[in-house]
Formats: sequence, C-alpha cells, structure tokens
Amino acid sequence: MPKLNSLVAKLRHDYPTVQFILAQRDLFRPPQTIHYTAQTTPLILLHELGHYLVGRDDFHSDIELLQLESLAWERAKQLCPKYHIAWDEDYAQDHLDSYRNYLYAASLCPNCNITGHQDDHGNYHCPLCFRSWPSPGRPDY
Repeated sequence: MPKLNSLVAKLRHDYPTVQFILAQRDLFRPPQTIHYTAQTTPLILLHELGHYLVGRDDFHSDIELLQLESLAWERAKQLCPKYHIAWDEDYAQDHLDSYRNYLYAASLCPNCNITGHQDDHGNYHCPLCFRSWPSPGRPDY
C-alpha cells in the first residue's frame, strides 16, 4: 500500500478541503469526502476524486448516472499525468460497462422483456405492453 499511501498524501496536500477516509469501500460522499480501501487502485482513487471535481452527484435518471460516471472517469484520465499514474482505458471502460449493463437490465420490461423508456420520475414504461416499473436506483458497486 505504499504507492496508495503516497498518492493519498499528495491528494490531501493538493485538495485540502477533501477528506480522504480509509473505509470498507470506494465511494465519493458529497460534498467532499472520499472513502477508499487498502485495495483501492490509484485509478479508482482518481475516479472518486473525479466525482468531487465534476461538482455534482445528483441525477434524475439512470442515463444521467452513467453520464456522471463517465465524467468522473474523464477527470481521472486528466489527472493521471500529474500524479504519474498510467491511464488504462480498458479498466475504465470495464467499470463503465458495469453501469451500462445495469442500465440495460433496469430498462427491461419485467413482463415482455423489451427495453422501456425512463420518465422524469425515474419510472420505466414499456412501449409494447404499457407496464410501468421503478428504477432499482443507484447500483451498489
């Protein structure tokens, strides 16, 4: 964990208003707390910092959640050179795929298994059988 500890120390110095907490899982807690684990990779830590730098963590639809995740990964990519972290596009895309897969699964009609659309209230609607169902909410990754 020496490389991670060194990165955390640099990030604490560069972002003194952000609280970095060793915890049980990786996540950003608005407005300025980043949780990380002893197994956190440098890219994940930069991704969580990316959430902070994007400046918002609210979303009203599942597709907005994917957009926020994409923006946080883009910010992580921009930070990599500064912290001498190798960018791994496949790694980032694999993480984004987990959200894409979630989005697809959440949008499938439980009745006829075709893709529905999400309304402004977060509920999905099937264009074939007209069934409605709620989004399961933010995935717990």
